Amino acid sequence: MWVAEFFHVLFGIFWIGLLWFFNIIQVPSMPKMTESGAAKPYTQIILPKALWWFRHTAWLTVVTGIIYYVVGRGQVEGIPSMTIHIGMLLGVIMMLNVWVFIWPNQKKIIAGELEGDALAKAKKTALMASRTNAILSIPMLMAMIVANHGSWTF
Repeated sequence: MWVAEFFHVLFGIFWIGLLWFFNIIQVPSMPKMTESGAAKPYTQIILPKALWWFRHTAWLTVVTGIIYYVVGRGQVEGIPSMTIHIGMLLGVIMMLNVWVFIWPNQKKIIAGELEGDALAKAKKTALMASRTNAILSIPMLMAMIVANHGSWTF
């Protein structure tokens, strides 16, 4: 059981770390990177690899979390509880955002398939889904921590 928990936490740290990197560092930096000519090498070399890890750690986090939940029922304090179910639901919503909204739009943007209004719409959709995930990550993490380590009160 500890193996599932270990990989769930490891993949979760990787996924949420990339999520916050994209929202706090990459998005605000892109205009300056474009001005300096650094955006094209970044989007061709670094971004595809970062997005690969981002989308795959999303599903790996969810799958290992489900395995940990199933194996840990009755053995781990807080499993099952409504709090952990809320955390799981938020995690699944976030993973679906990655695979349904963020990745399909990013793939088209990186490939240069879109122009004009279609490009602007794809950028906005990916950004809004990513920002939604960043916001949802806070209550998701709180629910998962509280489920195993105490209550909402101090």
